[in-house]
Amino acid sequence: MEINNRTVRLLYQTNNYFDENLWSFLEENFDLQLDSNEFLIKNKFIFLDKNILNALKNKELEEGDLIQAQTLGEVLESKNKNYKVGEYVLGIGFVQDYYVSKGLKCKKFKISEFNYSNDKVVIGIENFSVAFTKLIDSNDEKKIILKP
Repeated sequence: MEINNRTVRLLYQTNNYFDENLWSFLEENFDLQLDSNEFLIKNKFIFLDKNILNALKNKELEEGDLIQAQTLGEVLESKNKNYKVGEYVLGIGFVQDYYVSKGLKCKKFKISEFNYSNDKVVIGIENFSVAFTKLIDSNDEKKIILKP
């Protein structure tokens, strides 16, 4: 199965985190071939927090890197006996539509228990720079939610 995966990557290092050209927004296509114990997750929510900003400041992100974040997504395909199609998973993923996991640092999540405030939500991966600016401007430690 071919996956069209909208993805955010760091384009260059800078101290100007408000620069909207800091990020690339590309559709990266790949042919899905799951190995044993892997499963495909479709991100429903991506949680942006100060860890991303700290990684930038500490030069832990290099040009071309994916942006790692906590995500909540639905399992679409699975070769992992612990994660079934249709289940929701909270884990460490990336700022993109889909990612493949082996279940490390993941846990099942009841989507019905998820509550969030709409004032902290930004719709669309293409609006990552807007969400990131909200994160920088935020005086609290709350997360900004990106809803692909």
